[in-house]
Amino acid sequence: MTGGSRRLAKWVAIGAASAAAIAFCGPLGSAVADDIAPAAESGYVLTGAAAQPNTYGNDTPTLPFIDKDGTFYVQNAAAHYGADDARVWNFYSGSDFDDLTRHPISDAVNPADPSDSNADTTTRCNNSPTGRTATSAPDTSTYAHPNYCDLTGVWVDPDSGDWYGLVHNEFTPQPFGDGMHYDAIDYAVSRDQGATWTILNQIITSPFSTERDDTSAFPGAIYNYGDGDPRLFVDNASGYFYVYYASRTIAKPGVEGGQSWLQHVARAPISEKMAPSSWSKWYDGAWSEPGVGGQESNIIPADDGGTGYTAPEDDYDPAELGSQPEQVAAGVLPDDSPLAVMNISWSAYLGMYIGTPQNNVAQDTGTKTPQHYYGTTDLATQQWVDLGAVDTNLNGSWYRWLVDSGNLTSSTILGKTFRTYCTFECSTYWNEYVETTIEPASATSLPTAPVDTDAAYTISNGTDEVLVQDGAEAGAAAAGAASSAWKFTSTDDGFFTITNAASGKALSAYGSVDGARAWGAGLSLYPVATSGDDLTAQQWSFQEIVALDEETGTSVGTGEYRLVNRFSNLALSLQPDAEKQAAMAPIRQWEPAAGASDPRPASSQVLTLTPAG
Repeated sequence: MTGGSRRLAKWVAIGAASAAAIAFCGPLGSAVADDIAPAAESGYVLTGAAAQPNTYGNDTPTLPFIDKDGTFYVQNAAAHYGADDARVWNFYSGSDFDDLTRHPISDAVNPADPSDSNADTTTRCNNSPTGRTATSAPDTSTYAHPNYCDLTGVWVDPDSGDWYGLVHNEFTPQPFGDGMHYDAIDYAVSRDQGATWTILNQIITSPFSTERDDTSAFPGAIYNYGDGDPRLFVDNASGYFYVYYASRTIAKPGVEGGQSWLQHVARAPISEKMAPSSWSKWYDGAWSEPGVGGQESNIIPADDGGTGYTAPEDDYDPAELGSQPEQVAAGVLPDDSPLAVMNISWSAYLGMYIGTPQNNVAQDTGTKTPQHYYGTTDLATQQWVDLGAVDTNLNGSWYRWLVDSGNLTSSTILGKTFRTYCTFECSTYWNEYVETTIEPASATSLPTAPVDTDAAYTISNGTDEVLVQDGAEAGAAAAGAASSAWKFTSTDDGFFTITNAASGKALSAYGSVDGARAWGAGLSLYPVATSGDDLTAQQWSFQEIVALDEETGTSVGTGEYRLVNRFSNLALSLQPDAEKQAAMAPIRQWEPAAGASDPRPASSQVLTLTPAG
């Protein structure tokens, strides 16, 4: 079964009557859509080129990451419902998104259990923490198994080099004899570069029951199917994982149709490596609830000074007895959040996080509509505002993700122009990307760089080593050393080249394609490049390190920065030891354990920029 046909199967499973009601009872019909601020009112101008086909898509976003040896991967998954349908975790690798082939680990088999493989995850899902508590559907002709699970979003641990990932579960199908299921989010680890996986535990679960036929927990006409569709963002500036995830209200059989997509967010310190106890949900304006079973607020745009979330008294309550349209009309249930199933990235050009949700307007009305983009400057407060829409990108999208057009490998840091990818119900193809640009209406709205491009600076770490040019290479030396003055030149899209003030040569990632992206790769000085990988290897973005203001709950800049290379997505590290190396390092906020894959201390990549002389 293809991903598209699975989508159709999901809607058919809801029931024809419910599907028809959804089409007319959607929360963001034309009246609401007309109130969404256009780009000109938001202060931003959004443009999109013609859609281009994308080769690899599936029933999750196709998300990128780079391994410790510099190998570029993308990953997607599917878990179709029928007995003989595909249930796979796929991996692809190459130089970038335009140069991918299916990687052999996609077919890797667990030697300890030959029934478990990346090419058939049935056993893996059913034996997972969520799968072991799941129950089978009363009619297994549609849902043949009690649990279906997709890997979606991978992070590589700087200490061990292990791969960690989120797992989206769809379990206990047809809980009230209907066509749906419950959702929960686990996490998994691979200690052999993706060949075998262990699903460790649940990390984000519903505050409501996920038991079959639980009419005590859900006495009314609708139920909540739990927490799923996660989108991982690794926010190295603050040191937190952020996971944006959704829940839905589902009509019980025989009830007037309609559903509400509710959007939520949780976070955990990156140093805790996704451990269940480390997660906190955003609830009533604070990170106050545990990831497993905690309460959660429905996040919504904060335009016109709003709070950015639904007040608890107006949020979903299973004790309410009416149908979804009746509850929405009575103001006791939110309509679809415009931020539902949102993925996010950091725009180095705009100095803000930007996000694209799935297109509920189109899904609820059956008519493709423009794709809206949302922005915020602080993930600690979740104040998302509508930046406007790309009017030429009419779609009804399900799965979305963003990729920097400069390197074609990063979904974390973007330049001025980036690719917005889509799978299913896209503008032109079932799987596509659109080159997209967001610009402020006034250049004065762009962020101010932390350096004067007419001046020279020393770049030092926390133990007073400074970056120097040492022949054709970069190194670290004691403060006051020669060749330690550097100039920054803006690329006008959020990145900078860094040239030695004496030689005029540019600081660059060094080595082959994979070698230049590998942990510990050296840095060299070359003439300023004009195109290709050599160009992005010489480009850097400022990542200001932020701390939480306990009194206000907001993020505050510390005045210290990481310099993140655009080609490798690694940070400039000045080694504070006898070797005095300048190298590329994975970003960390904690000290490495003995024998760590990357042994460089966190302080080596925390940099201060001081005017030279």
